[in-house]
Amino acid sequence: MNTNQEVTPPPKLSGIASKLLTIYVEWQQYIHGLPKTLRHSLGIGIDKLFADIIGLTAEAQFSPKEMRIIPVSQAIIKNDTLKFMLYVLFELKGINSKKFLSLSIKIEEVGRMLYGWKNQCPKIPIPKPAVAIETKPH
Repeated sequence: MNTNQEVTPPPKLSGIASKLLTIYVEWQQYIHGLPKTLRHSLGIGIDKLFADIIGLTAEAQFSPKEMRIIPVSQAIIKNDTLKFMLYVLFELKGINSKKFLSLSIKIEEVGRMLYGWKNQCPKIPIPKPAVAIETKPH
């Protein structure tokens, strides 16, 4: 490998993507301390939700404005699921209250940011179904 090659930095992250990256880094500090059974079930599920939300946020960021509402809406659903899964992990004593609160507060903020982003998206008109004209025999 040629070490003289320049690496192109990734595109600038949106505020939401930057916040998600910060939260994900924090989560990575906690996942290795989870009990093995929880780490290999809820831990992996939570990790996948983070990856999905990060991917959907990037997709929305680089999509045309009229198409952003779809990945943003999907990211909102994943974010809400992530909050619930973290709560389940907390209830099962997988993480302590300090870690749970730290993550939850930040994930809640991401949710508010996503909802704000969704509200700024142009609304996609829902096509009305064609009305069939019923004909009666004479």
